[in-house]
Amino acid sequence: MPRQKRTEVSRLKVDGRVLKLKWEELTADELAELSKRDDVVVVIPIGSLEKHGPHLPLGTDGLTVYEIALKASEIEPCIILPPLFYSYVADMRQFPGAINIREDLLLNLLENICEEVSRNGFKKILIVNGHGGNVSLLRLFTASRLTKRTDYSLYVLAEPWAFEQKVLQEIKETDEIGHACEIETSFMLYLRPELCRMERVKPAKTKPRPLSGIPTITPVDWVVYCPEGYVGDPGKATKEKGRKLVEAFINGLVETIRKIKEDKVVGETVKLLGLDKL
Repeated sequence: MPRQKRTEVSRLKVDGRVLKLKWEELTADELAELSKRDDVVVVIPIGSLEKHGPHLPLGTDGLTVYEIALKASEIEPCIILPPLFYSYVADMRQFPGAINIREDLLLNLLENICEEVSRNGFKKILIVNGHGGNVSLLRLFTASRLTKRTDYSLYVLAEPWAFEQKVLQEIKETDEIGHACEIETSFMLYLRPELCRMERVKPAKTKPRPLSGIPTITPVDWVVYCPEGYVGDPGKATKEKGRKLVEAFINGLVETIRKIKEDKVVGETVKLLGLDKL
């Protein structure tokens, strides 16, 4: 899948100079100047700190989504906030290294960050998630904006592998995927190979979830299913698979950012509902 071309007309400039795209690397004056534009999207990458098998770093989710967001911003310019590694990992707390943030605290933290981005003048915010455990909370956070004062347009990519499904089905050699698996390991082999300990890899031992085959969930589903902190056979991962996955993610994210820049429906509806005046 070919990489999308850079959009020259939308590059972020101040005084004719192309700016760095990381929030923390901009000066206060540069940020203030950019806030006058209505086509700037601010991206919040969110990952986790938790065990990723014996071979990947604790911050795999955040490292992956941050690297991809930065690469996407080189094609379709946007401002990238520092990645949020602290998130919801309650079902991985039995392993060393997990830092779990209570669900109420995480929801408040996301709200606070979005409010501060908006206070700085940026009204289009995109949250890009790299951690499966955040999906339900991010959906709740998105829906809860309808009962909160919201003077910005919020967009959320909650599903970590939303853009890679076609490529994923073409390249995967294992049936069990989802955590520190063939797919996630391939991402890291391409993006951060120096952090992968492939000599430690062996197929994971998983167990059936409680009440398997019945459409119910329990609090311990993942704990029972994933007793070793990873699934499948990461040994099937390759750098080339990672390249294909990353390019699919970048292309999807670039297209998303472009559409968000053009979108007026979300902002107009927020005002129509009076959410900006609650």
